[in-house]
Amino acid sequence: MVPIQERRDIPPDPAVPEREQAPATPPGDTAPVEPPPPPDPWVRGTVQGGDSLSVILARIGLDGASARAVLAAMTPEMDPAKIRLGQSWAARLDEGGDLERFEYQRSKTETVVVEPDEQGAFVARTDQAQTELVVAEVSGSIESSLWNAVTDAGEDGALVPLLVDVLASNIDFYTDTRKGDRFGVVVEKEMLDGEVLRYARVLAVEYAGAVGTFAGVWWTPPGAKSGGYFDREGNSLDRVLLKSPLKFALVSSQFNPKRMHPVLHRVKGHFGTDYAAPEGTPIWAAADGRIVFRGPKGGAGNMVILSHDGGLKTLYMHLSRFEDGQKVGDRVSQKTVIGYVGQTGLATGPHLHFGLQRHGKYVDPEEIKSVPRPGVPKNHRAQFIRESRPLFERLQGHSDGTDVTEPSEETPSDSTPQ
Repeated sequence: MVPIQERRDIPPDPAVPEREQAPATPPGDTAPVEPPPPPDPWVRGTVQGGDSLSVILARIGLDGASARAVLAAMTPEMDPAKIRLGQSWAARLDEGGDLERFEYQRSKTETVVVEPDEQGAFVARTDQAQTELVVAEVSGSIESSLWNAVTDAGEDGALVPLLVDVLASNIDFYTDTRKGDRFGVVVEKEMLDGEVLRYARVLAVEYAGAVGTFAGVWWTPPGAKSGGYFDREGNSLDRVLLKSPLKFALVSSQFNPKRMHPVLHRVKGHFGTDYAAPEGTPIWAAADGRIVFRGPKGGAGNMVILSHDGGLKTLYMHLSRFEDGQKVGDRVSQKTVIGYVGQTGLATGPHLHFGLQRHGKYVDPEEIKSVPRPGVPKNHRAQFIRESRPLFERLQGHSDGTDVTEPSEETPSDSTPQ
């Protein structure tokens, strides 16, 4: 007979916690349930291919009469037919499906808003986003081009045409730039939520290189309708004749009276400079003048000739088309667009042939020494020097070899008008 073993109580393992019993739910009680979030009253989207505002309004559920009323309300603020892919829109509807608000974002700063008034008629307005104007300094060194130097400095290429515009009388950025040239600029930036929307005005600029050193600031003389760019002594940076009639281009052929013509394949005088540029590139009037010819001219294709003071004429050839609203006899100001780059006439590709005549004879445009425009008047020169000094100081150190010696306030520059 097997003896019965004595039973011993084994204590529970301390590493294994005892399971707690969940409290019993009283009969009839249930756990609380979170209510679902209310539906978003907004419908949002962007303009897609094939969209029109009528299509978008129908998509959100508006009937034809309501959609037409919305479009009619928007018409004073924008052309409803001119919408672009990717632009944002948003609509808010009430519980009955009626439109309470429609927003169309035309740009990063402009939104057209449509809402019903107290009588239920739709009315529209344009809301402007609050932007900030920031003054910033930018500097860089030329390695291959001004465009690359500006973008390498962390800026957008949109700054380049502003710099070219300021310095166009002194520097041809298609032939004069060299590796190692330096630039500095003080510029206004319009900002929205930390993003640069656009570059406003260039307040000061300096360029130093093989072509020379040029520096100037924007200043408006007392009583003047507009300002200009002046150097440290109050002389104007602008000259009577631009060094180049284009903002952007690559020089394909410089002045050479014994050049082999690329189409006729024979030696022919080539009195001027060819600027290779995409078709449709705007062409500036190189100086104030009067249109004396505007039309087709044989191998020159579509051509414009301007007559200027001092017996000068400028010629613009191979244009794809002329600027609208101009005719022979009209006077045009410097930097007025007179036409667009093309390849009409005898041309191997789209380019501008720019020629210059003095008293009826062709001369090399690059050898003409253009006369400066009037500078700061003598009686305002001391005020100009005082007010421009802070901007010139901000430019110091941005370009090598710049003379930052301040001019005397007592002695006016020789080119300063009385």
